[in-house]
Amino acid sequence: MAAVLFSQYSNYSLRELINKLDKDYYQVLNSLCENASLHANTMQEEGYSTTSLYVSMAIKLLQQIKDLLTIRTAVIFPYVNELNEKVREGHDCRNCSGNCHAGHNMHLTSLKGTHKNIKEILFRLQMVASPLYANNDYPASYKILRNEVTIIDTILTELFYLEESALIPKVMEAQKQMHA
Repeated sequence: MAAVLFSQYSNYSLRELINKLDKDYYQVLNSLCENASLHANTMQEEGYSTTSLYVSMAIKLLQQIKDLLTIRTAVIFPYVNELNEKVREGHDCRNCSGNCHAGHNMHLTSLKGTHKNIKEILFRLQMVASPLYANNDYPASYKILRNEVTIIDTILTELFYLEESALIPKVMEAQKQMHA
């Protein structure tokens, strides 16, 4: 089922794709991160020593995801819309002064760079997570936070796959059409 779902994303136009990713992933992640942040901040205030490292890393992860979402909505969305418009108009970057090329490369680097940073934090977070099946009696808020981070991790994995397999190639295709 996932293969069919994911393959549909490659059939969308660049503008449709960015709108679909926003609706299906960016907005969902934003809501999940807000909820997880509430739990993490509450736990940090309560000061459980057994979970403090996990909680502080979770807060860092959630901030990184919020930064990712801000970059996507404030930088990448307008860039994709501008790119789409230039392709539609038949723009040729070979006639530009040179600033255009740096801008195109910067956006692709930004897309790929955020993936790497968040994956590293997720890996470290998994390494410090205490197993919930242990005999330790963890607070309910820790279990909730762990579940929320797991859901966020799954959604991020899907999102990164779609960005790398559909969004980045479509951006590169549009850039190629413009000779960027």
